[in-house]
Order: sequence, then structure tokens, then C-alpha cells
Amino acid sequence: MSATQLEPRKRLTRKESRAQTRTKLIAVGRAHFLRNGLGGAVAEKIAEDAGYSRGALYSNFDSKEELFLAVIDEQKMHHHEAFEAILRDTMLTPSTRLRRFRDAFTEVITDRDWIILYSEFEAEALRNRRIRASFLKLHRRAISDGVRLVGELAQSPGITLRLKPRDFILAMLNFSLGLAVNQKILGNEFSSQCARKLIQSLFDELIMEP
Repeated sequence: MSATQLEPRKRLTRKESRAQTRTKLIAVGRAHFLRNGLGGAVAEKIAEDAGYSRGALYSNFDSKEELFLAVIDEQKMHHHEAFEAILRDTMLTPSTRLRRFRDAFTEVITDRDWIILYSEFEAEALRNRRIRASFLKLHRRAISDGVRLVGELAQSPGITLRLKPRDFILAMLNFSLGLAVNQKILGNEFSSQCARKLIQSLFDELIMEP
């Protein structure tokens, strides 16, 4: 056997194969939901573009709606990990940590793809009882996680919140999400740069830094 001959590829376990399939379906589903919305996306087409059968999709997700919720949940997890990384970086000064936290928050709120997905999530929650229950669950978790993260941020020397952590999160979320949706609808009439400045201004107004 040649020394340069490649070793046989390791065969995936059933669990690994299932995880790989879910990951691919979520990625392709995300693209379809961004382009067509939840109502316009077709489960069979998602499965086809991901390279799987319709049965493979439904063996991993009970419905197209469940796949959509998985897309939302994965995106929220990435956001949470980004904030956690900032708080866990012991090399940052309190002032730098605050600015990075603010910038990360601004990036999330002005991310055009996230605006589309979250707006679709809200709209479906008004029409679909099951989606509404999932929306409320995720919304409450987002507030709970946000309160904890902001509470930890406020423990940095010299940083003072003008509001309680829960009130701060509610103010920022409601203001920012409304702003983000208007940014998407108005397009060039309301630039992302303008939205970023407004979000950062409110953030700075509600937090006193060193």
C-alpha cells in the first residue's frame, strides 16, 4: 500500500449521521425561509436542495414549522454564545467589555437576515397557536438570559445601569426590534447606519461606564 494512500473515511455513527442531516436541513431551511417566508417555503423543496428525501426531513422534524423553529433557536444560540464570549474574556477592561457588548447587540439587531427571520416569527405567532407558544417560550428565555448577561456586565468595576437589568433588556429589545423592522421596510429611507447610531445612543444612555 502506498504511504500516501488516504485512509478510509471513518463511517459515521447513527447519531453523527442524524446530527449531520439536521445541520444541513437547518442551513438549507434557513435560506428558504429567508427567501420565501415560512408560508411560502416548501418542505419537499428544502429536503431536495439539502440532498435528502422528504422522509429524511420528517424523520428529523415533525413539520416545516418545527424546522423553522430550529432555525430560530440555532440563531439565538449563536447570539448568546457571542455575548458569553465577551463576558468571559478576562483580558478586557470594563470599558472595552462594555463597548464590545454594545457593538455585538447592535450587530444582532441590525442583521438584515435576523430581522427577516424574527419578523416572520412574530407574524406567524399572531396566526398560529403552536408558533405563538414557541415564540413566548423563546421570548421569555431571551429575557431571562439577557437579564443574567446584563447583570454580569453590570458587575464590572465602574459600570452602572440606570435601570434594573430586566427593565433594561425590555427597553432595548422592544425599541431595537421595532427599529430593525422599520429599517427593513423603509430600506434606503432608513439606513442601517442610522439604526445603529440610535441603538447605540440608547444603550449608552442607559448604562454609565468608567
